[in-house]
Amino acid sequence: MPTQLPHLIVATTRPSETARWADEFRKVYPDWKVDEFVAGQPSTGATYAIVWQPDAALFKQEPHLRATFNLGAGVDAVAGTIPAEMPLYRLEDAGMAEQMAEYALYGVLRAVGRFQPYEEQAREGKWKAYRPIDRRQWPVAVLGLGAIGSKIAKVIASLGYPVHGWSRRLHEADFPCYAGEKGLKECVSASRILVNALPLTPQTEGLINRDVLSNLQPGGYLINVARGGHLVDADVLDALKSGHLSGALLDAFTQEPLPADHPYWGVPSVMVTPHISGITVRELALEQIGSRIELLQQGKPATGRVNHSQGY
Repeated sequence: MPTQLPHLIVATTRPSETARWADEFRKVYPDWKVDEFVAGQPSTGATYAIVWQPDAALFKQEPHLRATFNLGAGVDAVAGTIPAEMPLYRLEDAGMAEQMAEYALYGVLRAVGRFQPYEEQAREGKWKAYRPIDRRQWPVAVLGLGAIGSKIAKVIASLGYPVHGWSRRLHEADFPCYAGEKGLKECVSASRILVNALPLTPQTEGLINRDVLSNLQPGGYLINVARGGHLVDADVLDALKSGHLSGALLDAFTQEPLPADHPYWGVPSVMVTPHISGITVRELALEQIGSRIELLQQGKPATGRVNHSQGY
């Protein structure tokens, strides 16, 4: 008996975005049935959900779901709404790792002042060369060594910056790696630039606080490409005010859009970006999710499954 074709239901934060993703799946997989989630409607009988910050009602309204696919690498926005027994899959890279490595590298270049003096003097019509950066004075700690964090670390290390990596479990790499609470202190203490690429879990929420920042070498710099919930904003602001942090490049916040009266806007050494360090590449996401569904249809395992107890 032939296997029944996949039946998808798409649920995102906005109806227009839901419709756009649904249309894309219909184009790439024309034989599959694709519905758009509307709260309060009868069950569509869908077997796979494609989501981004979905309404929790989705999982009650669609009791036949076999698995859920998140349209991003971070699953913190769906982890609290999805049933614990529901298989949840996250995107693995899907074009985001290169973008986020590029973003982090830009932050490193801002931290070391590679081009800032030239930008300033160009506006004044001045011609003056400066001594090259001594990269040994700017060691970088990368927190989180998944697909994205590892890419960030490798790109920065390839340019001669000393790199240290920290993760929940000890990794092996071409640079020093650490794990655990003691390892976190050692990793950060060895560094002057801190790049956060961690998943947001109950264990990592508020991790970048006064204690962690105090271990960073004086005149340090913070780059956040992960989630706003990792940062204790008051502690970051205090470190900036004291000069222990010379600046920060921040892409994610606990409230988005960042409110107009948030203190970060008023700090000249802080650059705020609207959560754009890693934007899902639609074509790659469609291909990755589709190939995983095909594997599940054949009774085969697929990569990217989230461990509910760990949150990633």
